[in-house]
Amino acid sequence: MSTSSAAPGGGRPNGEHPGSLRAWLYEVASDGTSHLMGPSTGRPTVTIEPNCTLRVSVEGGQNTPTMKFLKAPPAEGMSTDPVTVEMDSRGAWMIKNSGRTNTLRVQQYGLSAGLLRPRTSMPMAGRDVAVWIPVVPRGTSTGKSESFRLLVLAAPGAESQDNMGPTKFITAPRRYLSEAKQEALIAYFGDHLSWPPLPTPHVRQQAEVERIAELNGLHKAPDRERWARNRFDVLAGRDGLFRDADWYSPLGGPDRTLANYLAAFHRLVELRTITLRRVCEWAVRHDVRPYALIDRRLIPDS
Repeated sequence: MSTSSAAPGGGRPNGEHPGSLRAWLYEVASDGTSHLMGPSTGRPTVTIEPNCTLRVSVEGGQNTPTMKFLKAPPAEGMSTDPVTVEMDSRGAWMIKNSGRTNTLRVQQYGLSAGLLRPRTSMPMAGRDVAVWIPVVPRGTSTGKSESFRLLVLAAPGAESQDNMGPTKFITAPRRYLSEAKQEALIAYFGDHLSWPPLPTPHVRQQAEVERIAELNGLHKAPDRERWARNRFDVLAGRDGLFRDADWYSPLGGPDRTLANYLAAFHRLVELRTITLRRVCEWAVRHDVRPYALIDRRLIPDS
């Protein structure tokens, strides 16, 4: 199943501990979209509690109250036990690169990925986090391509729990976004808002935004071309979101493009003005779902 397909939403399973962690294992296709590994590879998803450890392993294992496994089929270039996740004494979920050679990438929703070198650990900084597990690409390769598997982690109750760790999560938007700004952010930054994340997201140009609306039959008023241009102005125009941002000084001259505002976009994610749950709500409300590819099983509780 691709990231854009519909599936039941993300209500918390019955009996799940509020401090639990949910994990899914995905295969990244050649087009950059992710597909949940099927039952033939073992368990594609699992839930662990605070006193439990998660291991991604090519050998799998028998689940117990203190150890859970996600089995990944063997692949050239991948460690037999690439990732371990467990809670430390401070109550923070820790992601460990348990391999000996490959560097992993750890990515919080909406932000860029950071490196996690072999035998090192880092805390799970946000509610929705992905771990990129490198493998050797299948078939012919130019030597420059990359291929991955993805471990996607979600802490269902993190936004409502203050005792999960030393850092408190911010639950309310730190900056007001009008409906036009919500819609424009998804239309132009939808690659960065997709989840599971895409390997090489980009900021869309006006023509691409218009083309996607046309291909998906989105009836945008007054017409698609003017709608796309107006959405661009909503973000970067004279009174646009990024021009009036008192927390970010725009760089470049009058010919700057929206790609120059990635730092400001990331700041909105860091402030938790933009979250996965809000993006899902905005995409439905403004009829712009084709712009952000989201596996709806990963949508957190409302």
